[in-house]
Amino acid sequence: MFEEEVLKLSEQPYYPEEESIYIPVVREPLYLFIKELWHSIVNKMVSITFIDGDYCFDHSLFEVIDGDKIKIAAISSQIRLDEIAQKNVPDEFKKFIKAINPYALNGNSYTAKLIREAIARMGKGQQAPIDYIDLRNDGRIHPRIKALLTESMNYGISVPLFFDSNPIGVLWGIRKEPLSPEKMERLTRQLHSFAKSISTIISLEVTKKKPDLPAIRRTIEKIDTTSLIKGLLYTRHKGQDLPIRTIFGWSIRYQKSFRLDASYIVPTSRGFSISLKSFLPEDMNDSGKTLLMIPGFFCRRSVFDLLAREMCFKYGYKVISMDLRGRSAPTIPKGKIYEGWSLDHFINEDFPAALAWIRANYPNDRIVVYGHSMGGMVARFYTAAFEQIRKMTMRIDLPDPRANIAGIVSIASPDNISYQMKLPGYNLFKMGFSAFSKVFLMKRFGIRLIDQILTLTVSSVVPTINLQRYFSLFNSLNMSMREVAYNLSSRILTLKDFVGYPQVTPPEIYLIMEDIICEESSLVTIQLIRSMLSDGPVRSYDGSINYCQLLEEHFNLPHCTIYGTQDAIVSPGSFQDIPYLMASDKSVVKAYDQGHLGIMMHPETVRSVAEYTHDWIKTL
Repeated sequence: MFEEEVLKLSEQPYYPEEESIYIPVVREPLYLFIKELWHSIVNKMVSITFIDGDYCFDHSLFEVIDGDKIKIAAISSQIRLDEIAQKNVPDEFKKFIKAINPYALNGNSYTAKLIREAIARMGKGQQAPIDYIDLRNDGRIHPRIKALLTESMNYGISVPLFFDSNPIGVLWGIRKEPLSPEKMERLTRQLHSFAKSISTIISLEVTKKKPDLPAIRRTIEKIDTTSLIKGLLYTRHKGQDLPIRTIFGWSIRYQKSFRLDASYIVPTSRGFSISLKSFLPEDMNDSGKTLLMIPGFFCRRSVFDLLAREMCFKYGYKVISMDLRGRSAPTIPKGKIYEGWSLDHFINEDFPAALAWIRANYPNDRIVVYGHSMGGMVARFYTAAFEQIRKMTMRIDLPDPRANIAGIVSIASPDNISYQMKLPGYNLFKMGFSAFSKVFLMKRFGIRLIDQILTLTVSSVVPTINLQRYFSLFNSLNMSMREVAYNLSSRILTLKDFVGYPQVTPPEIYLIMEDIICEESSLVTIQLIRSMLSDGPVRSYDGSINYCQLLEEHFNLPHCTIYGTQDAIVSPGSFQDIPYLMASDKSVVKAYDQGHLGIMMHPETVRSVAEYTHDWIKTL
């Protein structure tokens, strides 16, 4: 179509005019691969925040190159993330896509011109353009598209996406409010990082015979746009089959280089393993401390991502975040049916395996353990019950907590679970169960009978329980994730209770559902329910170890207790007047106006927790 416009060679400039650049089509295998990812791409776009934590976009859409056409392939918005994640595209989005017919790839549309400009710039070694547009008043936007804009679609930012040097489409972020030049400048750097990350992920994964698409989607949704990815490669690690994915990056917020390694797979017992992710700053501090972060009940290590980055990038610590057994496929035995695991396996096997791994790799460091919810219980229980565990297991290789651990930071982590369900008659039932178990069951039949009652419909059928499915059951009855968070009856354990902080937004809920909440062993669930119903201490599954009693008698490490005043899962009163937590003169207590997961996910709170615990670590 450009033949009539071609100048003689003697008349052509050194670089071709943008109008003469031909946009290549996307090969079908690549197109089919991108098709599996584009919902994750737009979902991530509406989840992107500015460095100060505010969300950038209300909506996102992806225009993909499909043969010789450009078409809108996917749309997302903050309040519809859950439906889109389940590939249930809302009717209004379907109508929007249908109303905008595909247009010529090498035509004169705004998108085609933007792609040609991007090709020209990249050919000169420059970055692709990121354009900021007033959607209602810019003459380059087609009137038919303007007619479809809602009141929250006033300003757009376009991001060309490439695979290697070839374009695959344009990603849009749509806003209601305008952007200041300063915010646009900062956002441009973040979006360049995001675009480069997408290209890198596709380059690494598209040629694989059997790409792990769910894992690739999670990788896209977890891209840290406040950092620039300078390099990504895979390395071999002695003793494991899976390669380590290594990312070299630059923190935009803190202007520092870092390295992320995932995942180190460390065997524990019965074919199970733990999985460790390493955050390594280029400029390490001289504290001589390595931080180990352990997630809680029903949670993956992703719950610590914000805090881990803060402690690594800003304060220069080596940080290891940990997935306990069962949290990911590499931690579960392969090729056979496996049994569930109890809290004791976390305490006796997984946690000491992580301590031993850190000791082997950083022999001169002492460890500061961060535990959220049950993760803090694991660290405290191991420390208090160490001598009894060593005698019971007859293992002389178990790391001595007094020699290896400098201190423990427990976040929303009590010694037992005290969630108060708002069900009619629940408290009366709980009182009756507690009295019955203490007076009759404990004396006559022992603790195992309670477990048999609790396992009658759970552990005898399945080894694990999936909390995502629990919340999804109620989510399917609602129109959006916002309604799940705010409008469900308070008579059940809702996602609002589980998250529990006033600033909750659908992108955070989406992240929790997709990446943080996971399956849990029914045996662990039983141990915690038993403690909750009986108002008794947490014991080992067979009842032989009273962890809470040993805490009172033997725990004396420096301890930093952090809790949320709005925690609906664990009562804030659980953290008051606990003598053993103040057994060391270096122990401290700090409260935040947040809930159980909110204390780990609200950026401003996380930054405050990081500063507070950094100052505390300096006293150890």
